[in-house]
Amino acid sequence: MTLFSAVTRFSTMATVCLAVHVGAAHASPVYVTVDVSGTSDMDERGAESNTVRDLSIGAGATIESLKWAINLTSYDPSYLSEMQLTFSDSLGNGVTFTPGGGDDFEGTNSYAGFQDLRLLGQQFQLGDDGLLRLEFHDAYKDLAFDEPEGMWNFGSLTFGVSTVPEPQVLSLMLVALVSMLGVARWRSSTAQRA
Repeated sequence: MTLFSAVTRFSTMATVCLAVHVGAAHASPVYVTVDVSGTSDMDERGAESNTVRDLSIGAGATIESLKWAINLTSYDPSYLSEMQLTFSDSLGNGVTFTPGGGDDFEGTNSYAGFQDLRLLGQQFQLGDDGLLRLEFHDAYKDLAFDEPEGMWNFGSLTFGVSTVPEPQVLSLMLVALVSMLGVARWRSSTAQRA
């Protein structure tokens, strides 16, 4: 092995390792935490009076999981099981989360948990605008229009997000692949000459 081929082999492998390392760093999940303290639970989904938050996450990002630690109060005659959050892309494609599911009574309660949406086949990708839309709403309107059904007293929601690799990472991986092909072609041409 000549010095040139050893240096070429080393630089190619270093480029590949760097590309894989950088690519893996971009493939690992990012966590986005949202404080829900003091958010009113108003009307059924789609009502103008509902609290809606748009979070800029990144174009093409995938929402993969949800972790929650929250405290809710529902006002009589509305139930805790009716308080909902729909998190979706800007077109409304996503998941409706009911933290108090099964608690068919009014009052105050705390909820905590984690759900990997991939296990349920409910992960979803954000559109080109990169917005994650959160709409706090009620499943059934018990009280008068624009009168709160309940309150998200305090707590947080944490979304697990898989981002799309940046173009620089893809370029670096392409350079590594082209370098490997070049070394392989150079080796075959030198082997044929010998």
